[in-house]
Amino acid sequence: MATWGALFTDQYGNPWITPDTTPMCLVQKIVLTPSTGGTYNLPVNSSSPFIIACHATVNNVIFYINKLGSTYTLSYQVAGTGGSPGTVTIYIFGYVIPQPLPKWGVAIWNAAGQCILTNETKVMNPPVGYGTIGSTTDIGYLVDKTASGKWAVLPRVMGIVTGVYSGSQARPYSSPIDTLAYYDGNSTRLSAGTRVAPSGSIINVGYANSRDQIFAIDVSRY
Repeated sequence: MATWGALFTDQYGNPWITPDTTPMCLVQKIVLTPSTGGTYNLPVNSSSPFIIACHATVNNVIFYINKLGSTYTLSYQVAGTGGSPGTVTIYIFGYVIPQPLPKWGVAIWNAAGQCILTNETKVMNPPVGYGTIGSTTDIGYLVDKTASGKWAVLPRVMGIVTGVYSGSQARPYSSPIDTLAYYDGNSTRLSAGTRVAPSGSIINVGYANSRDQIFAIDVSRY
């Protein structure tokens, strides 16, 4: 083995050789400082795979994605109470082909002659699942974890809450339960919150749990 240079290995220490795969990497990091909840049109192309991850500096800020035509929109808001979400940071991961060549270092090309990886590529950390598969108390919208460091959550619906507004004009109530990531400068809370807060007394409340894990990415190095 050489006494200096670069060696890519997997988690088991095996040399990394990939003739046919392309790593997902950081395409863009977007920092917003809105005064209230809002939306942001994501600069992504549906013809190419991408992953969105987010966090906020205020607790209970939920994230969810809508698609209208070819446009993907990320929504963010403080669950239930509204108000300022603080600083919202959005990370877009995807394929960048070809990669810009560095002035010096390492570059890897695929069989088509396209540069897919260099020493300057910010390769995406693998998403980590939070919650216990098969649990009745630590899965879906019931997940509430604090992870050390800076993490960004992948927006997804973790469940739904339904009920009926009581009163003289009873009407149905329902709301998705979405993921949230609150980064306080040292650690990140990963949980879920209700998208639409009830505007009155609710009876016959029921919950449906997705029974999925909450997935997040360690973004401390981006």
